[in-house]
Amino acid sequence: MGAVAIERNHAPASRQTRVLEATLRRSWLPVARAWRMTPRGVRLLQQVTEPGRRVPMLGGTLVGRTHVAGCRAEWVRGPRAQRPQSAAPTDAAAILYLHGGGYVFGSPRTHRNLVSRISHVTGLPALSLDYRLPPVATLPAPIEDALGAYRHLLDAGHAASRIVVAGDSAGGNLALALALHAAEQDLPRPAALILLSPWADLTHSGASFTANALLDPFLPPIALRRAARTALGGADAADWRIASPLFAPDELWPQLPPTLIQVGSTEILHDDGVRVADRLTTAGVPAELHVFERQPHVPPLWTGTPAARTALLEIGRFVDTHLPQAAAPPPPSPQDAATAAFS
Repeated sequence: MGAVAIERNHAPASRQTRVLEATLRRSWLPVARAWRMTPRGVRLLQQVTEPGRRVPMLGGTLVGRTHVAGCRAEWVRGPRAQRPQSAAPTDAAAILYLHGGGYVFGSPRTHRNLVSRISHVTGLPALSLDYRLPPVATLPAPIEDALGAYRHLLDAGHAASRIVVAGDSAGGNLALALALHAAEQDLPRPAALILLSPWADLTHSGASFTANALLDPFLPPIALRRAARTALGGADAADWRIASPLFAPDELWPQLPPTLIQVGSTEILHDDGVRVADRLTTAGVPAELHVFERQPHVPPLWTGTPAARTALLEIGRFVDTHLPQAAAPPPPSPQDAATAAFS
């Protein structure tokens, strides 16, 4: 394996992370193992995971609903993303956020809490996309929707050098796929990628998928296999254009932007992140791999833990580093990250 340009291991696990891990193992893991991905099961999963009228998010966040490329979407602006700006809106930097959910559930509303906190630490507005899911559509429909949203931002006058593409889990798969398809189609590359526990390989060939099967407190392998089967709808899981961007051809990887990858040490998707980092650095692309000791799937998601504070601070720092100086908001302070992680 090629050397990772920057690799950081955030250890040891905090008391809060250990309590979270035990709670998830006791309360969530049995539900995830038992859930069936029948058409009725998928619809029920989408219903029960969708928030009610009051959607949790960082206090002071502003949300504006819109439509982009035929999909519903929303602009999320955390408190630090609401500063008056002298530049025209399209001259300012922005995040295109792609939510997770195993390609079977999730929406901008389920992820508004996380996106509001990422918007706050980066100081950027985030366009959160409601891409198509089963039973309406299967892969590659989400990729088409994500590319449509990226083209929409470009057509609206947003410079690619000021667009950060981010996503968690299946959304990390989608963010990476978007960048690879954009490279293949000669679209300008975004400023940076943020991949949070990316599900980059729907064939599940990474060693951690088996090695961490009993350690992961959030994602049991059987649940991810069921989700993959549903999301693929009969398509080939090894096809990079449809399902597994990890297997994209070598010539596309050098065209990708600087990338930040965050994973937990005991995740079954740990090796997906490691292998993406390896492919990037082998291709000469600046990449950072951050591994959080025992932090569950998508490290910054778990507010109330010191690991989430660190993960959010690193996201803000990375974005600030890779945006043009004129477009980059001030980097987040430790207090900004604490506000995002603990408020």
